[in-house]
Amino acid sequence: MNLLRRKAPPSPEPAVPGFGEWLLRQFANGATTADLPFATVERLCASAGSLLSGAAFARPEQFARPAPGPVHGEAALVAKRTADGFRASLADRQNTVLAWPWDHIATAAAWSATRAGDTSEHALGEAIEGVSVAYACNHREQLGAVLNLWRDVAAGVRHTGGPADLEAMGGEMFDAYRAIYPAAVSSPAG
Repeated sequence: MNLLRRKAPPSPEPAVPGFGEWLLRQFANGATTADLPFATVERLCASAGSLLSGAAFARPEQFARPAPGPVHGEAALVAKRTADGFRASLADRQNTVLAWPWDHIATAAAWSATRAGDTSEHALGEAIEGVSVAYACNHREQLGAVLNLWRDVAAGVRHTGGPADLEAMGGEMFDAYRAIYPAAVSSPAG
């Protein structure tokens, strides 16, 4: 009688999240980004973007370069906004607040996702990863200078522990991600 029984279809393998998506989930602490206010999503995106930028800068060979397309244009816009912001801060040191490149990446990703109606970790993670990797690959000199300045600023704020290093922290998080998903390959959307 077993011949007449249908076999149950195999359950689909859960999709392996991208590194950006995984980082967002780590920072969200179990919350779903779709249920969070915009400011919180933007802050989570900036945190993920900072580690992604550091990791992609330190280990460019471990990240697939995005195909030519919109992420390269967005990365160029991030570079321009970063340069403009730093120029403005040098011109008026009393009244300027620095906006790091990952802040620009986070705002653009959160805003675009909100307008598109998809603020899931997957959508946000892909956007952040694509632009962060494109920025790290195409604007290495600027990102290197930004990371050095960030390290100096963070050293002035931190009173304990070693120097805050986004490249090292991003690399450690990437190692943790790869330990959980060893077959994962970073391939940001183009």
